[in-house]
Amino acid sequence: MKLLKHTFISTLLAAFVLALTGCSTSSRPPEEWLNMSIAGLAGKDQYAFSGQTTIYSAEGWAYAPRTFQGHIEEHTKLHAQGDDGEDLEWSPIEVLNKVKNAHKKVDFVDAATTANQVALHIELNDQDANKLWKEQLQDEMNALAAKEPLEEGPYKQAWLKEFNESRKQMDKMLKSLQVKAQYTVLIDRNSLVPTKLEEHSVLHYSLSGQDKQEKRDTSVTFSPFNGTGTGTVQ
Repeated sequence: MKLLKHTFISTLLAAFVLALTGCSTSSRPPEEWLNMSIAGLAGKDQYAFSGQTTIYSAEGWAYAPRTFQGHIEEHTKLHAQGDDGEDLEWSPIEVLNKVKNAHKKVDFVDAATTANQVALHIELNDQDANKLWKEQLQDEMNALAAKEPLEEGPYKQAWLKEFNESRKQMDKMLKSLQVKAQYTVLIDRNSLVPTKLEEHSVLHYSLSGQDKQEKRDTSVTFSPFNGTGTGTVQ
């Protein structure tokens, strides 16, 4: 009887703890958690980030993941590089701010929400997802244009020919582009800053009279900037 009573009480206590955990999350709407975490990250004087992007082609096969790392100093000064050593202008806080300002649906991910972290799932409004991705692709093309060879000659001519053809192709693609963009954000309950950001985007477009589908998955982990960028943002 004592064992049965002990088991019953333990079950009640466990249920009570779970209820408290659920209440502590639901006391704030999911979008408020998102906004607080973005404000918390923006308030950090410095932090590091690292991650990778995998692109799945219209033919269904995946390119090798592209890794990147960087850090923010004095709140806004960006230092980031890709795995090829090239400087990047991509900043996760800018992505989060664009998500914050977009029309979207934000929900808790109960299965990934714990006593230490809050997990959010975000789905952008289609129109805003289209706008965000068109801006991002145009920014990528402009960044590529800035790498135009300076020295006149056959190499520069070939480079410009390839670049102009690529830009024309992208312009055609953007006219028919339709995007589904979803994000997962993990937030530390104590510090109220994001520890991880994942983006899953599906791009539909027409090219040369054919309907195409391309996928992009990006995963970013945030950490303190201490010269190595190891640990968890606090």
